Parts: sequence; structure tokens; C-alpha cells
Amino acid sequence: RKLKKIGQLKSPEDDLPTQGPTDAIQCVSPQSCLTFHSQLVFLNILESIEPEVVNAGHDHCQPDSAAVLLTSLNELGERQLVKVVKWAKGMPGFRNLHVDDQMTVIQHSWMGVMVFGLGWRSYKNVNARMLYFAPDLVFNDHRMHISSMFEHCIRMRHLSQQFVLLQVTREEFLCMKALLLFSIIPVDGLKSQKYFDELRLTYINELDRVINYGRKSNCSQRFYQLTRLMDSLQPIVRKLQQFTFDLFIQAQSLPTKVSFPEMIAEIISVHVPKILAGLAKPILFHK
Repeated sequence: RKLKKIGQLKSPEDDLPTQGPTDAIQCVSPQSCLTFHSQLVFLNILESIEPEVVNAGHDHCQPDSAAVLLTSLNELGERQLVKVVKWAKGMPGFRNLHVDDQMTVIQHSWMGVMVFGLGWRSYKNVNARMLYFAPDLVFNDHRMHISSMFEHCIRMRHLSQQFVLLQVTREEFLCMKALLLFSIIPVDGLKSQKYFDELRLTYINELDRVINYGRKSNCSQRFYQLTRLMDSLQPIVRKLQQFTFDLFIQAQSLPTKVSFPEMIAEIISVHVPKILAGLAKPILFHK
């Protein structure tokens, strides 16, 4: 399957020389090997693997309609999914998970990672007034209404407005986005569950370090605010998954003219239903 092939693609780490800052991460226990020499080393790694912004390939010659906009979003999702897989494989410690767990983690968290990235782009580019899906695909109120996913757009814009309210820094965003990769798992657990738990805890500690490094006071309050922000993503994504799955089913039986590229079609038809059926659980910071 195409998704599995993408999982075998080289990550940015594969092209690095044998000696370098990432050497410290290639060992068995994350607690012993993810002791980064400094905050800067960790952040440099996250910055170096952060994907570049991709275009949706939206055809501006076509008048806006639900089918046109949703098809462009699906095409963008396909392009971003390739980037998410490469990004995850470059994440410190990620490739030490069992290979099946690596794909499982990506298949469960991809939409949350993408929506969080959308929140950041909308915050930085348009101050959360609109949804900055891509440089060639920005949703204003008009597009939100005709897209047939207005309520979902409002929720995602509200998420981005929280970025504005909290004035989230680039360093905080990179750490939180990394943590969201480790934010939802099968209810039966993973093959390398113990390692996963340790790895996630290591990333939580790195977020805490970023907060403490950048602030002189109110660090615990900031940690609370940012973890609440991450938790708030989960219900948004859950509703979006239901919408996307319903749209996919309709596209099979009705002439909706909404097309789904190959990988997005596979992940929505095979893996999203498992989440909707309750076979996966988000890991929340707050009850």
C-alpha cells in the first residue's frame, strides 16, 4: 500500500553524517539517550525536521463550491501526509519504536498534527482571522460557509485564536506539535508501549524546559495553558474525522464530485473507522 511505502521513505536523519547531535538519540531507552546536550540541540532538531509549507494546487479559475474546496483540501491533505510521515521518522527517538507502532502512531495522530499546524499558520499569517490551509488555499467566512464544513472551520479558527490569545512561541509550537504525535493510541496499547510512554514523558519534559527557559515567572500556569490547548484539539479532530469519513462514504455512492487521493482515501476508509468505533483513545493532560 502507498501509505506503507511512504512509511519506508528516508527521513532527514538518514542524510546526516554518522557523527552529530542526533547520535545521542539512537539508543534503546529514551530516558537515557534523549538527554539532549542543551535545549538548543533539541529545538534545532525539531526545527530542522519541520516540513516546509505546501500548496494545495487549488485551481483559482474554478468558482468556489463545496466540491471544489473539499477536493482541494483532500489534495492538500495528501501532500501534507507525505510530509508528516517524513517528519515523524525524523523525530528524536521515534524510529526506536517497533516498526508497526511507528505506522500506528502516524495513522492515529496525522489529522491532529495537521490541524495543529493549520492553527499555527493561521495565527502567524492572518492573525487567526481566516484559516490558512495553504498559501493558495485560505478560507474566509464566505468559503467556510460554502464548504459545507462551516462548524468545523469555526472550531479550527477558535483553536487558532487561542494561539493568538496565548501568544504561542515558535519553540512552544514545535514541542507541542511533537507531543501531539504521541497523543492517541489504540485502546489495546502498542507493541512497544513502555518505550512509547517513556518517549512521551521525555517530550513533556522538553516542553516544560522550553517554558522554563523562556520565562521568569508563571511557568506552571503556562504549562497548564499549553496542555489545555493541546487537549482542546482532540474533540475538534474527532468531529472532523466523522465529517471526513461521512464525506468519503457519500463520495462512493453519490455524484458529489469530491475526489479523494489514494493515501487519504486509504487512511480514511481503513484507519479512521477504528478511531470512530472507539478502538483508539486520546491521551489527555486534564480530565
